[in-house]
Amino acid sequence: MTPEHALCETVRFTTARFEACSTETAFDPWLVTGGVLMAQQAAVLALRAAGDVIPAQAGGTELLLRAASKDRLPAPFTLPFGAAARQSFDRLVEARNAFMHPRGVLWHVSADTLQRGLTVATRTVRHLILTQPVLEDLVTPDQQAVLQSDLDAIDAMAEFIAAPY
Repeated sequence: MTPEHALCETVRFTTARFEACSTETAFDPWLVTGGVLMAQQAAVLALRAAGDVIPAQAGGTELLLRAASKDRLPAPFTLPFGAAARQSFDRLVEARNAFMHPRGVLWHVSADTLQRGLTVATRTVRHLILTQPVLEDLVTPDQQAVLQSDLDAIDAMAEFIAAPY
């Protein structure tokens, strides 16, 4: 499987997990994991296309910080990743880490953490892969259409869970 195809599959998986949450009382930890992974995959694709070398043990937020560095990803390809976005994504990474490395406590993620973190993740994929790709053919036109549709669905669901009831 190519990295581009893997990204598309991760976004599709994340969309499906979010849809499953609509019938559950708690959010799915795999939704959080998919959100972090899709942003990381988009960052790696863009950085590699720009000729950057990815460290073997890069952290979740580190990859997005690399994509936000003009030294690694020149303008206009540089990822806009300010302090608020970083904080929101860090919280999503922490929730993913709590699930992937259990410490004997019940796993939980708040709607706020999920909504904010997934919004950063979808913006990351959109910017790096669809809006300002380093290479025009990072993903095929068919993959672009599927990505756009799935990202729109994730954004709509994230907006829904953030709405006051």
